[in-house]
Amino acid sequence: MSRISPKFETLPNGLQLVLIDLPSFHSVTNFLVIRSGSRYEDASNNGIAHFLEHMVFKGTKKYSNTSQLAEAIEGVGGYFNAWTANDHTAYWNSVPLSAWQRGIEVPFELAFNALLRPDDLERERGVIIEEIRRMRDDPSSFVDDLLGTVLFPNHPLGNSVIGSESNIQKMTIGQFEDYRHAYYHPSQAMFVCVGNLAGNDIRTAVLEQTKNLTAAPVTLPRHFETPSINGLNFYKKDTDQTHFMLAVADPSFALTSETGSIGRVMNAVLGSGMSSRLFLNIREKKGLAYAIHSSSHAFEDTGLIQIAGGVNTKKVDQTLSAVDEELSKLATELVGADELGKAKALIVGSYDMSADQPIDLARWYGTGRLLGDRESIEQAREKILAVKAEEIRELAKKVFVKDRQALAVIGPYDSDKIFKDFLGI
Repeated sequence: MSRISPKFETLPNGLQLVLIDLPSFHSVTNFLVIRSGSRYEDASNNGIAHFLEHMVFKGTKKYSNTSQLAEAIEGVGGYFNAWTANDHTAYWNSVPLSAWQRGIEVPFELAFNALLRPDDLERERGVIIEEIRRMRDDPSSFVDDLLGTVLFPNHPLGNSVIGSESNIQKMTIGQFEDYRHAYYHPSQAMFVCVGNLAGNDIRTAVLEQTKNLTAAPVTLPRHFETPSINGLNFYKKDTDQTHFMLAVADPSFALTSETGSIGRVMNAVLGSGMSSRLFLNIREKKGLAYAIHSSSHAFEDTGLIQIAGGVNTKKVDQTLSAVDEELSKLATELVGADELGKAKALIVGSYDMSADQPIDLARWYGTGRLLGDRESIEQAREKILAVKAEEIRELAKKVFVKDRQALAVIGPYDSDKIFKDFLGI
């Protein structure tokens, strides 16, 4: 793969700037990422980061309503969006090269010049509540929220990103202003510009957009490094299927951990794609589940591997036993050379394809770097290729033990006994 050559700089106001020039492109992607999100919340304001991300699209100093904001980007042929996660909020757009200045302007307008009007709050409050209700009606989404409470007990990492309906009902403009003041400042953010930069003075344009912003100390989240302990969150619901998530959390999976690449390969072997063990053995061979897969996620200080399934309710105990067998195999047997090679190819192939996607490059060199990951795509690729079968077995032996597993379940059960028995609690 061709080498990506990002240029990094920290501006005088504390904003980190990344420029990635792709001369053959006809567009520019702009990405502003901020240390914000649900792990920067407490019980009283959980959900505010996501709510704020919605509110800023209601109008800014320059673009007074949603229609004007949309026209600013879509009217030049571009598109834009935003998202909120546990540990960051991102505002981004892609625009034709001719509109590069507009593309830079809009994310900063959204983040720092939103009007936050009471009338907009009342209208958007109803939208967020409907989003919460839709999520609760979708067991495959809701089970993820349930998992956080047992995987990260009494810690902000266990917070729901979307928050609770009761919290959303009570939020005030003052809370939004306080939250924005605490976390929305240049020292807490990174701006990435990817595409055909065409010799344009991106740095000067960014300085112009942030000239009224001042540096402030970076607020780091409350640390979490304790390995997960087993626990159950069971939610009774009259569903046609049982939905579950089984997970372990460990610092070995953290964004900056030296063993993070081992965890990613182990996850690929276990449950990434139709060639994974979970899919082939539990769905294809045994016919126990329609949907079964695993995924990994890395935070600054910890990370997790989680297994999600949608299962015939009468076969849930068989499915969990089959999952247990796969975890035990990883901890006791070496992954074969062919299987290991395929898992590595799946990951490095995704890295290669990410290098062709401006938004993926922006996330890699923006979100990752903001949260402490200094690896280039090329360096990460080499680490994946260097993972050994023995390293996977040792890591699996460490983390996939019964008293480390957290389980969330949604299903039509009168008792949670079978799940407690599975966990040994």
